[in-house]
Amino acid sequence: MSRWKKHHRNNAGRIAVSPLFFLLLVLFAAVDHQMLLLPILSAAALHEAGHIAVLRLVGGQIERFTLTPFGGELRIRRSERLSYGGEIASVLAGPGVNLVCALVLGRAAAELSWERGYLFSGIHMLLALFNLLPLRQLDGGRALYLALSWLLDPIAADRIEHRIGCFFLCGALMLTAALQGGAGLQLPLIVLEFWFVLCWCAETGIVKSRLCG
Repeated sequence: MSRWKKHHRNNAGRIAVSPLFFLLLVLFAAVDHQMLLLPILSAAALHEAGHIAVLRLVGGQIERFTLTPFGGELRIRRSERLSYGGEIASVLAGPGVNLVCALVLGRAAAELSWERGYLFSGIHMLLALFNLLPLRQLDGGRALYLALSWLLDPIAADRIEHRIGCFFLCGALMLTAALQGGAGLQLPLIVLEFWFVLCWCAETGIVKSRLCG
């Protein structure tokens, strides 16, 4: 779920956390009746580790890591030196790690008759698929933008990715509203809709993405 931003000041090793990240964490903990918070956080940690490992392999230098409502945001020093291929590999490494973990845990659950292993496998799979959605706040949107920039140019890529993101967010907001209409007000749906609204505000420029982080 990480995003990459160019940054040229020497603030290596800095870690920051958005207050809105804590808000979403508290809201999720309030409805976590199955004690899933720690498995989800561990899957997210492996996800970010995948980003960082491949980013270092392709020559990226991380200056700052920020936890935002959209996930992790990486500030990279001299990011202009990264090739499109290298940056796409770094972006997709996070979901890739989750997919591998999902397959390994699923196989282990089947071999060992480990029922909870299927749950852990599902968490990794859902995290990977969610992060591959075509939103610029997620890995899928970032990878789409980079691929389009590589094939076309950054201006055209930004325009196309913006339209795809807005279209997807409209559908997602209508879907969550319909689910709430059918099932009543459910806190998980409210949290998800709140997150989509934040993405919409950032996508349309009502608020800048950095204000959410």
